This record gives sequence, structure tokens and C-alpha cells, in this order.
Amino acid sequence: MHWATIWMNLFHTTSLWGIDMGFWLGMGVVLLIVIAMNVVFWSMKPQKPDRLP
Repeated sequence: MHWATIWMNLFHTTSLWGIDMGFWLGMGVVLLIVIAMNVVFWSMKPQKPDRLP
């Protein structure tokens, strides 16, 4: 399957603001990973120490 051809048929371009769509796809993947990591981190409850000496 040729993603560039499908994208070209849908939007009549393979770049956005002069940058290839592969770059934007990669940035989107990184953004989703960062958002997922933040959701996991901020949803964790802090651990309480057992007892201080």
C-alpha cells in the first residue's frame, strides 16, 4: 500500500508548510507517546515511606 499516493489523492499534496508528511507523522507519534507517558505518570499515586527512623 502506498501511503503517499493515498495522501496525494485525498489532499493533493505530500507536504505541509514545505516539510514532508513523514516528518509530521513522526512528530505525531512522538507527541502521542509523550502524552501517554504523562497520563501514566500523573495518574500514579505517590508512595509513602513505611516509617522514618
